[in-house]
Amino acid sequence: MKKLALALMCLVSVAFFASCQQEITNPEPTISVITDNGFVKNGDVVDVDQVIVYGFQMASNSQTKKELKQLHLSTTFIDLEGNESTPEEEIISLAGNTEYRFVDTVYYEVTREVMGTIKTIATVTDVDGKINTATLTLNLNEPATPLEEADFTWFRHGSNDATGLEEFGLEWTGNGKEAFAIIKPVEGATLYGFAADEWNDVTTDLDKVALFTEGLHTIMEDFRGVSAWNTKDYDFVIGTYYNDEYHLIHITHGQVDNNGSAGTDITITGKAK
Repeated sequence: MKKLALALMCLVSVAFFASCQQEITNPEPTISVITDNGFVKNGDVVDVDQVIVYGFQMASNSQTKKELKQLHLSTTFIDLEGNESTPEEEIISLAGNTEYRFVDTVYYEVTREVMGTIKTIATVTDVDGKINTATLTLNLNEPATPLEEADFTWFRHGSNDATGLEEFGLEWTGNGKEAFAIIKPVEGATLYGFAADEWNDVTTDLDKVALFTEGLHTIMEDFRGVSAWNTKDYDFVIGTYYNDEYHLIHITHGQVDNNGSAGTDITITGKAK
């Protein structure tokens, strides 16, 4: 009887301890975005060429204690229309670690007028093949750059080809019946007309893009505002889109020098930005 009682006691004890063992329902390791001071966080806005610090903290599962195996980073640029770039991939070995803190610095060079988001997916894997992920999403912004004004000179002698218009995608095709210089866009260029007060309102590259793209203009077949007969001051603002670049042009003066039989010199000057 003592042996039977002892056997029953052992059976009850095993059942008791088995029932006390906690079931592991989530055996994967842990990972999270580091949110310490100085680190970027989900939803932050970062400027192009701004150096940022980001990171991920990961650890073995507190119950399984399985060592970590690797960290996989996948970074994608997503524009405002939802188009995704090809992901940039990186794999870091974590062999022998039960905790790991990944920290890196980066800056983004994006030459585009439409910004979007940068999404980094960090995936940690342990030696049992269990995985977990954390995602860092940043809003990428291109800061405004102040515009510099540059002098321009368009010159035409008699009926000779004019000079100085090429970079703007323009050509001076002749002088009209009412003695106005005829300025036209070359093939592949678009010519715009603006209100004169827009010149002072546009001070950054983003201002200029907005001016051309938000409909505050008229599209013109040609510009005929400058006299080919009289020297005068002007206050005309026109613009062109040529070779993927916007040009804002402020025409301020037309100089007419009649050289008799040698022909007439016409010089148009102003600022561009």
